[in-house]
Amino acid sequence: MNTASTYNEKDLLLRIAAGDEQAFGQLLRAYGETVYSQAIAYTKSAEMAEELTQDVFLRVWRNKEKLPDLASFENWLFIIARNLIFDSFRKKIQAPVPATVDTDPLTPALQMEYKESYQLLLNGINKLPEKRQRVFRMSRLEGKTHEQIAEELGINKVTVAQYIVLSLNFLKTYLKENTGNTILVLILLRGWS
Repeated sequence: MNTASTYNEKDLLLRIAAGDEQAFGQLLRAYGETVYSQAIAYTKSAEMAEELTQDVFLRVWRNKEKLPDLASFENWLFIIARNLIFDSFRKKIQAPVPATVDTDPLTPALQMEYKESYQLLLNGINKLPEKRQRVFRMSRLEGKTHEQIAEELGINKVTVAQYIVLSLNFLKTYLKENTGNTILVLILLRGWS
């Protein structure tokens, strides 16, 4: 996905942090299609995927001062994308079904499927051992970095990474075994790996 070398990306991020809109356009061209693909795989709606993609890059622009300090821009970008997609997912589940389903792709059946899939994901997270569950929630649902989690829980960053890998492996298997719908499995594989 990353079309620029690490050196060029660092330079690009520095320019964006300084407010260079042309550099931001380059970044958008380099990563926009992949973020859009991730969003459309989840939403199944071009309009919603475009809106989510815009929201992701708007958040990047609003937080541009953080860019030079990031260890991995790509990881940070996909944490933002994943969180916005899941926020959208939660809102869909809780939103009332419109009277005219012809204008909204979220039919009652699809709304129920999303709700059941989300509940299945939460059930899977709840089946994790207590410490892994806490680390996973902090990382994947709260968007905290490995460093923040390690500091907050008083554990090693390597332990945090191990807990997350073990949790992802369990959840991938759990979701595949317990649902015929692979939407959440796809999101998990693309956005959380």
